[in-house]
Amino acid sequence: MTMSPAKSNAELRQSLLGLLWQQWAALGIAGSTPAEGDWCVDLEALLLVTTTQARADPRLFDEVLDWLWGNGQWVNVQRLRNIHRRIALGDSRVLSAIADWLSQRSTLNKWKPLAVADGTNAENPEPLFRLKDGRPQPIFGEVDPIFERHGFTRGPIKRRKLSQQPNPRSAAALSWKLRALFGVQARCDILLCLLTRGAGYPADLTRATFYFPRTVEEALKELAASGLIHTGHTGRKARYWLKPEDWQFLRTWSRPADFPRWVDWPRLFSAQERFLGVLGNAELSPLLLSSELRRTFDELQPMLADGGLDSAFTASRSHTGVDFTDALIVDLQRLAASV
Repeated sequence: MTMSPAKSNAELRQSLLGLLWQQWAALGIAGSTPAEGDWCVDLEALLLVTTTQARADPRLFDEVLDWLWGNGQWVNVQRLRNIHRRIALGDSRVLSAIADWLSQRSTLNKWKPLAVADGTNAENPEPLFRLKDGRPQPIFGEVDPIFERHGFTRGPIKRRKLSQQPNPRSAAALSWKLRALFGVQARCDILLCLLTRGAGYPADLTRATFYFPRTVEEALKELAASGLIHTGHTGRKARYWLKPEDWQFLRTWSRPADFPRWVDWPRLFSAQERFLGVLGNAELSPLLLSSELRRTFDELQPMLADGGLDSAFTASRSHTGVDFTDALIVDLQRLAASV
């Protein structure tokens, strides 16, 4: 083995946290300069991965809470639930605590269905925040009662009130811009998919957007009625596409030169979380670690294929023993650098 899994795990986690800061900054949180990426933020995927990864960065976690207090109406709560249920991205207990806290504001009542505490650890709560090495971060003084109700201890939440709405002229905020134009509904994510991913069949768009098949099919038919979404048939299968020139009014940024590129953020974040969870297990010997990584890799193959991410991995069964760990770490580093 040529790489230290523990060191690689720490570097990959730090890289992921850096990406989360960049994406949240692109949406308007304070504390970081927005990146000039060629991608578009997926708000629901970003929030879900934040429920796990930002536990190692209390400042990021609380800046996100501050942003959600003023902008939580832009989150599609149903899509948030769909993503979590289908690919297990994020921590449902942390999400419930966030939803409970947001539900204090009358204009954010739509978060209440997510706010139900499941009673786990309610009598013996765990620290919400962790140190960089994974150990619990000690809590001193008063404890926030809402998070305690969901099994977590943390200090009282003090909003800095510095968050802003997303910049509508930014390519990274294209998804938000579509919601501002058309409302928080499935057709916005379908349009985003057609603009950035290209033509697709209803089944493709269902997988990409995480809505129910009937929701996608009905939205596509309504969009096609506008004349700005086109459809053709291959046998019985309908294929939908749009002409980018018809949608140039949305392009209010200088970079990228066209619409942002498509990234399946829910599946990418989910895969990163799964691999980092295994790499961070210090109790595994090198051979057991390699075996567990291979098992996880095999389990994730269908999801990686659905997200168009399988081609990013060169690790394969030709890599034996600890060589598989090295190959996978290189793949994860390359993947992190590409976004």
